[in-house]
Amino acid sequence: MKRAMKFSVLVCLLSWAIIAVVRFGFGLTSEKSMVGFTIFESIYMLFPMLTALLLQAFKKEKFNHTGLVNFKISWIWLVAWLLPVLLVFVCIFVNGCFPGIELKYSAEQIISQFKVPEEQQELVRSQMAAMPAAVMMVANVFSGLLAGVTVNAAFAFGEEYGWRNYLVDALRGEKFWVAALFIGTVWGLWHFPLIMSGHNYPNEPCWGVLLMVVMCILLGVIELYFVLKTKSMVIAAIIHGTFNAICGLVIYFVQGGNDFLNGMTGLAGFITMGGAILCLWIYDRCIAKEGIFAQAIGESLEGSGHGERE
Repeated sequence: MKRAMKFSVLVCLLSWAIIAVVRFGFGLTSEKSMVGFTIFESIYMLFPMLTALLLQAFKKEKFNHTGLVNFKISWIWLVAWLLPVLLVFVCIFVNGCFPGIELKYSAEQIISQFKVPEEQQELVRSQMAAMPAAVMMVANVFSGLLAGVTVNAAFAFGEEYGWRNYLVDALRGEKFWVAALFIGTVWGLWHFPLIMSGHNYPNEPCWGVLLMVVMCILLGVIELYFVLKTKSMVIAAIIHGTFNAICGLVIYFVQGGNDFLNGMTGLAGFITMGGAILCLWIYDRCIAKEGIFAQAIGESLEGSGHGERE
């Protein structure tokens, strides 16, 4: 646990310091340059890997010291790749069950969510009118799946090398739920400066930090299960990358509500991911009978590396 704490403190302090310099030193914000800030957000995803590599270099460990950077593909990889798509569609249904929320393919929701300038609003309306909901949905799913195993997975690898590789190795000996709670909390708090800049929760940045921690814990449980099942952190990068690419689909169909309720980052998403975790737990306990959720991290990763225990 001591090793995990050291990494967590270091990755947060280094990441927050760099984003402070970029935001306040160079004046780069989403309000001034959406494209520039989006590019920086992508680069920010690489900081956990850079921090882990720095610590590994200090300890003279090999790149794949943990044994978790492998591409031993099996059928479970396909399940993990498609899972974010299923989660998004279930989330849309759950979101529509909330009082005061209507499921409707509407440009107004996009205009409101992204605070589209008045001079561009008519363009958004005309573009969405020219693309039927079914066509837009299919296009988003296919592009999201492609991005999830290519460019998005590459940037997500930068995060997951830290979260589901270095930290998982550092937490060998801890129970599954302890490790998942620890990693998810650190992962969520690491997003702190991005959330305060309007990322994911543009109307509720302060509460958004707490909501982001909850979301990262829930998504982290799902990712950790697949990492331990496949003994590969690469599968977490694919889930993460596909999730990032596809989760925005919800806002095209959900009209009304707010940051607390809507999408995968709100209550609808929390309920959806909670249901997915329950299904994985039942599968693990009653069908696969591997006991991953009940084991310590070291037991699940037996033979996958030479990680230290602290």
